[in-house]
Amino acid sequence: MLSVTANAVLNSAELLLFRLCESGLRPETASGLLFAFAAGGMIAGELTGGTLAAVARWHGGIDARYTNIKNLVGILKEKQTDWSVPQPMYAGLVANSDRLGELIPLCKSTAASTDDRNLRNSILKATVAACLQQVKMWVFGKYYEGVVTKDDIHRLGFLLPGETGGHKSRSGPVDVVPEVKIRVLSPDAVKIIVDQAAAENAAQVAHGWPPGVEYVLIVITSVNENKEIIRQVTTTLHTSFDMPEGCHGQQYAAKASFLKHVSDSPRFSNEVTFSMPLTTGDLIAELDRQHHEDYENQIREVERQRQEIERLQAELKTKL
Repeated sequence: MLSVTANAVLNSAELLLFRLCESGLRPETASGLLFAFAAGGMIAGELTGGTLAAVARWHGGIDARYTNIKNLVGILKEKQTDWSVPQPMYAGLVANSDRLGELIPLCKSTAASTDDRNLRNSILKATVAACLQQVKMWVFGKYYEGVVTKDDIHRLGFLLPGETGGHKSRSGPVDVVPEVKIRVLSPDAVKIIVDQAAAENAAQVAHGWPPGVEYVLIVITSVNENKEIIRQVTTTLHTSFDMPEGCHGQQYAAKASFLKHVSDSPRFSNEVTFSMPLTTGDLIAELDRQHHEDYENQIREVERQRQEIERLQAELKTKL
C-alpha cells in the first residue's frame, strides 16, 4: 500500500497523464511512470554544482533561460534517433530557439521596438514552459523505459523527483564580500561586474573568484518603487541584463553575493546605484565616463603590478 504522501503525489500527478500521452508517451508507460514517482522509485544522489546551476538557470534572466533552451535543443538533436524524439515537439523547440537567437541580440540594441521585446518575452516564456512541462515529462518517461539515464536528465537541466542538492558536506559560508561595478551597454541593458577586489585593500587585492566559490547571486532593485526586478544566480563574473520596460531615466540599485551552493544564505555587498539613460545624450555621456573610468583602472592596475614586481625584486636581492 502506498503511503499518504505517495497517494497525494499520485492524485496530483494523474492530472498530467493526458499531457504525458499527448507528448508521445504510451499510456501504459505514462501510468507506470506516475506510479514510480509516487512510490519513490527514483533515488536522489549527490548533485554537482554544474547541475544545480543549470537547474537554477530555468528561473534566471533572459540569457540564462536561453542558454538552457539552446543546450536542451542541442542534446535532443544529438539524440533524435537514439531517444526517438517526437518530431512535432522537437521542431517547435528548434523554431522557437532560432527565433530567440535573433530576438535576444536585437533587443539589446537601440534598433529594438517594444513589439520586439514583447515577442521575445512571450516566445521565451512559452518555450521555457514547454521545456519544464512537456519535454520534462517525456524525458521522465524515457528514463522509466531505460532509454535515458540520470546523467542525461541532469545534462538537460532537470532533476529527478526527490533529488536535492545534497549540501550536508558544505564547508561553510563565504566570508568574501564582493565588489560590484555597473556598465551601461545600451538604453535598455546593463552589465554587472562582480569581483572580490576591495578598494581599501588595493595593494594586495585578489581578483576573480574566492576559493571554492562557483556562483554569484545578483539582485537589482528599483529605487523609486523599492521593488526587486531581477534576482539571478549566475556562474560568470560579468553578466548582462535586459532592464524592464520604462527603465529610461529611472534609478536602480544592484548588489551581489558569492555563493558556494545555490541554496546558501547570501552575504551581500553594499548596494551600487545607477541610472538608465533617458536620452541619447545621456547614453553618450555615460559611455564616455565609463571609458575614462576603465582607462584609469587600467593605469592603476599597471602601477600595482609594477610595485609588486619591484617588491619581489627587492626580496630576491636580499636572499642572494
